[in-house]
Order: sequence, then structure tokens, then C-alpha cells
Amino acid sequence: MEKLLSYVSKINNHLLQYSSIDDALNSCIRDIGLEHNIDRCYILKNKNNNELLGLDYAYEWCNNGIKPYINHFGVNKSLNNAFLSINSILYKDKLRFGLGKDIDNKLLKKILEIRTVKSYFFLPIFSDNIFWGWIGLEDCKSERVWGEREIFVLQSITKSLGIRFSQNTAISKLERTIEKFNFFMSSSNQAMWEFDIETEKTNFSLNWYGILGYTNEEINNIPDFWTKIFSPDDKKQIRNDFRDFTAGKLDKFEGNTRIIHKDGHYISAKYSGLLKLNKKGIPKKVIGTYMDISELVEKEKQLSLSEAKFRFIAENTTDLICQHSKGGDLLYVSSLSNDIIGYDFEELINKCPWDFIHKRDLSNIKKYYHSIVKNQQIETITFRFRKFDGTYIWLETTTKVMLDSEKKIIGFQTSSRDITKRIRADKEMKAAFLKERKFNELKSNFVSIASHQFRTPLTVIYSNAELLEMKINSFQRDSNECKVIISRIKNEVERMTELMNNILVFGKQEAKKIEKVIQPIDLNEFIDTLTKTYFNKDGGAKIRVTKKGFKKVFFTDESLIVHILTNVINNAFKYSVGKPDPELIIIYLENNIEIQVIDYGLGVPKKDIPYLFTSFFRASNTNSIIGSGLGLVIVKQFTEFLNGTVELKTKENFGTTIKLTFPYEHQ
Repeated sequence: MEKLLSYVSKINNHLLQYSSIDDALNSCIRDIGLEHNIDRCYILKNKNNNELLGLDYAYEWCNNGIKPYINHFGVNKSLNNAFLSINSILYKDKLRFGLGKDIDNKLLKKILEIRTVKSYFFLPIFSDNIFWGWIGLEDCKSERVWGEREIFVLQSITKSLGIRFSQNTAISKLERTIEKFNFFMSSSNQAMWEFDIETEKTNFSLNWYGILGYTNEEINNIPDFWTKIFSPDDKKQIRNDFRDFTAGKLDKFEGNTRIIHKDGHYISAKYSGLLKLNKKGIPKKVIGTYMDISELVEKEKQLSLSEAKFRFIAENTTDLICQHSKGGDLLYVSSLSNDIIGYDFEELINKCPWDFIHKRDLSNIKKYYHSIVKNQQIETITFRFRKFDGTYIWLETTTKVMLDSEKKIIGFQTSSRDITKRIRADKEMKAAFLKERKFNELKSNFVSIASHQFRTPLTVIYSNAELLEMKINSFQRDSNECKVIISRIKNEVERMTELMNNILVFGKQEAKKIEKVIQPIDLNEFIDTLTKTYFNKDGGAKIRVTKKGFKKVFFTDESLIVHILTNVINNAFKYSVGKPDPELIIIYLENNIEIQVIDYGLGVPKKDIPYLFTSFFRASNTNSIIGSGLGLVIVKQFTEFLNGTVELKTKENFGTTIKLTFPYEHQ
């Protein structure tokens, strides 16, 4: 019995004497192995605290001639899997021992066979009621039977191991806490002091150098140091407060002051002290801190200055400036409120602005509010607001979210202006636009009716002129004078007919009543039919048609193309009488189709060229020729309407070339 007690005492001494836990455990398992005359003793650590999911073959001792496995990865991995089967036993603080050949777990049995284990003993280790791991003992020579005394001793040892692990954990936590505290004090703007009331001696922490620029030696060599660092304005009051505090006359010793840096400048500081009493209740010492709050004081000054600037801007702007709580209630209202909405700003504080908003605008305001909260972006809305006299005005309000240092919403800032006049002006403008549109419709209707009313008598006049001409010819008399008169009638009728046709087309285009009907056409056949129908008649001038490139299908509006080409070709004939026949050239390009109409007639004076596409403008050298001044305007409008372009090149007395370009298809 004495031998066992000596052995247990030896194990406990290892656990107490060694500062290194590794040295202590290696010595323990060695002595355990020698004392119990076993071949292998080891400790496995549970790496996952409460769950046996990861094992660490941490420590191992082997007798002479026994193979160690501590660094054998394959065995370690197999043990992880095998010991899972006995987890429920060891985790419940139960022992597991016996003969290797009797183990029912096949994997564990195979591992022990590889290790030549005859008998084994597994004991769980708990530290602070947490399953820390277990200790294993293996006999590779004999099938021993573990006695009750051995079991009792080994259980006592595992408890001692658990106590040492708890102690080690507590020391580690304490060291980490001290380390964090020292780090905090060294990196913060705070310094500590301790005043002994009996000796009147003061101890200072290391961080005073960072605050005041003094070293520890300088602080210790300056008599009554802590009373000399205060501002002369505060020194007397602080000394009196400290005396009353230690005498129990004041409950607190704290406040703000200015302390003097070594180089002479002042530092804003916050001080506080805690009175410590002895067992008899007599004041023993005061522990306190000084914190450099210079940065905080400076920020407060800047904040105060910013608030003053904000108030100045808010009170001198033409907008109504407000600040709202997170729920929307008014916290600040600029003095302009009386001028804009008729309320004194005091009347609106803590009021909800929604109570003043027109009921028809409330739903939009609520959507606006939720949108701002969600997106946290500056947004603007217009709504009607009830003034003090009960009337409503239109306000345009811009809202900005106010956030704290953690980017959380703490309120809103709004800027509102009265836009009632602008709203009225917009309504009046819309009414004017509507009135103008109706006027344009009347004008368009007038053009249509007037064209119809003119065309009917013109048709009658023209037909009668033709009849008169036929009768005169049948008499076979000298009727040249009559023919001249009839010719004049016909020319004027043609002039008025062309004018009315162009006015009608131009009016429709201006009124946006022309629609495109896009369909495929064979441009070659289309041109042949157009020239034969309108221009190339027997006994008259003809237009020469030339086609270049490979023919492609052309998607366009046939009616509009007729208007475009008849105007252009008619001009070519009209302004080239007595000159070579005009030409029409069709060029099939890769992406576009190009149509050129060339005449060799009058051309256009250089000074008139900029105005050729102006409504009712006619060149100065065409006064004697019938025309309306709308032909080229219609050509340009219809060409652009069909996504095409028109180019004109001309020279007086040499002729004119008009080039029309269209895409093959319309998107």
C-alpha cells in the first residue's frame, strides 16, 4: 500500500513541479508504465472538446523492444475510426479493459493484433466535466487480469491529470486576459494611476508616456507629479475634490480637465477615481484613470460648428428645411415655415407631417417613404400640403437619409419648396397645347375641304376648255387666238391642280396623318410602269432609264414612292424644256438602293440653293414656269419618313442631280 501511495505521490509531483504540460505528461506515462510493468502507455487527446470526432495521439511511452506508434499516420487514422465505437462508454466516464482477443469490435481488434496487445486498459480523462481524452495501457507479453487496487490507483491518477489540465486551461486564459489588458492599455489613449493614502505615494502605468511625453523615470523623479500636470485653472478645485473624496465627503471623483504635456501644450482629459477600503472600512487607496479626449473635444467643436453652419443655411435658404425622426415626426423646422406653409416652427415640432398631406397624395407618400428606407438614396416627390389657413399648396420635397456610424437609419432630412405656380403654369401650358392641337386639326380639315372644293370647279373648267378646243378644231378655221386663250386656261388649271394636290399632301404630312404601308415591290417593273403612265408618252420628251447592279427586292410604301418620284421626275421635265432628255438611274448597292434623277436644264442659282427645301420657296429663275414651291419639301419629308436620304447637286444653266437612297428593308 505504501508503495502505491508513493507512486501516486510521484505522479502528482510531476504534475505540480513541471511548468510545461508536455514534460509533466511524458514523465507521468513513463512512471505509469514502469510501475504497472506494461509495455505501452499513451494519452490520446480529444481535439473537439465534447464530441469524439478527432483524436490526437499526443503522448506515448514504450518499454524496451516495443514499437512506438505516435508518429504512425495510418495507425492514428485507424484509431480515430476504431475508438468511435467505444466513445459512448468512455464519454460516460466508464472504464474499458480486458483481453485483446475478446474485443468484439473488428477494427479495434485488428489494430491491437498489429500492436501485439495481449491485454489493454482504457481510462477516460475529464477536465472541468469536459471529456478531454483518455489514457491507454497495453501489455504485449501476458494476458493480465487488472486488479481492483490497480484500477483504483489509475482512476485517481486520471483525476489528477484532469485537475492539471483544468489548471493549465485557467492559467492560459489568465495569461491571454492579461495580454489583452496590456495590449488594450498600451494601444489606448488611457493611463492608470494608484494613490496610497497612507504613504501618499502614486504609481503610474506605462501609458503616461504616450499621453504626456514623460518617461517612467521622469515621472518618478518629479515630486508630487500628478498634482503638477493640471491646468492652473483646474488644479485647486481638483485637489479639493480629491481630498473630500478620500474623506468620504464626495461620492464620486470624476470630471474633465486640461493636463499639461511635457512640451507645454494642453491636452483635454477625462479623469475618474475609485476608492478602495481595507477590512475595517477605512480608505486605503484610490485607483483611477486619465483618458485623452482631445480628439473627442475637437470633434464636438467641429460638430457644434457644423450645426451652426447648418442652422445658418437652413434659416437663410428659400427652401423649407426639416429634420425628422426615424418614424417621420418633425424634430427641426426652419423659420421659413411661416412664410411657406403659415405655421410657426414651434407648432410643428413632434408633429407628423402626414397629418397635413392631402388624402389623395397619402398613398404615394407612404410608398415614397418605404422606398427611401429600402434604397437609402436621395429621392424627390411632389404632393399637396395643407397650410395654416386650410388651403393647399404644392410642395416639391427632396429627402435624404441620416445614418449613424453603423450605417443604421436614425432619421431623415427634407428640403421642400413651394411649386404651386409651376404646377399651375404646367396645367395652363397643357391646356394651350391641347388648344393648339385642336387648331391644327381644324387647319388640316380646312386644307382638305378647300382642296376638294377647288378641285371640283377646276375639273369642270378644264373639261370645258378641252371641249371648246375640240369644237374650234372641227370648224377648221383660223383659231390660233382661241387656242392661246384655251392654253392659258389649261395651264392655270394645271398650276392650281398641282398646288392643291401638293397642299393636300403637305397638310396630311404636317398633321402626321400619313401612315406607311410597307410591302415588297419590283423596282424595275415599278419604274417602267411609272414612266410609261406619267411621262414617256408618244410625241413628247422621254426619260432615259438605266439600271445597275443585281436586282433585289425593295420593301417600301408604293404610294409614297410614287409621290417622291413623280415630283422629282416632273421637275426634271419641267425645268429642262428644249434640253437633252433627263435620266433616271437605279443602282442596286449592297445594303441600300440608290435612285438618281438627272436633268440638263436650268439648274438653280447658287444663292437659292440653301432654301430649296423650304415650304413655298421657288428659285429666282423659275417664275415663268408652273410650280407650287412644295414639291421638294414633300420629297424630303417622305424620303426621311421611309428612312431614306436625299441629296441635291445643281449648277445654274447646267442642270440638277437629285440622289435618293433607301434601305432595302424596314426594321
